[in-house]
Amino acid sequence: LMLFGDQQNDFPESLLQWFTSNFVSKSDLQTLLRDLELQILKNITLHLSVTNQKLTSEVVTNAVTNTGISGITEAQAQIIVNNALKLYSQDKTGMVDFALESGGGSILSTRCSETYETKTALISLFGIPLWYFSQSPRVVIQPDMYPGNCWAFKGSQGYLVVRLSMKIYPTAF
Repeated sequence: LMLFGDQQNDFPESLLQWFTSNFVSKSDLQTLLRDLELQILKNITLHLSVTNQKLTSEVVTNAVTNTGISGITEAQAQIIVNNALKLYSQDKTGMVDFALESGGGSILSTRCSETYETKTALISLFGIPLWYFSQSPRVVIQPDMYPGNCWAFKGSQGYLVVRLSMKIYPTAF
């Protein structure tokens, strides 16, 4: 069965040439998309710092348009915009959070801080308390936007020792 080329021996090489001329490798695509996403985030941050506007879909679309992207469809651009909005809306910095538990961070110690526990049982049977509810210190390094979902501790100051996901060199605060 001959599908490509004049001889059966040149089938794999000519097919390989056809693939390399018509498709990009996964690593090249990931690099291109990462660079594109960083450029979009830089444009968004610059635009917001200059205009002091609230982040909107229109602002992000303009940032994508101004990066000089060519060769992608409107649907692909919309996916990139949505991903950039999602990333930026998480903490308003667009920077990596090395303390996040989902990214590899962990709580090593609470030092001298004690978790505050309410005196009211959440579940009781015949007036006998069975379970008291309290959040663990882990909630501090988990992404959440709901009010009241926090680690309550005794006293007016609390301390945590957090292991970051990798070694960092702070450049800004």
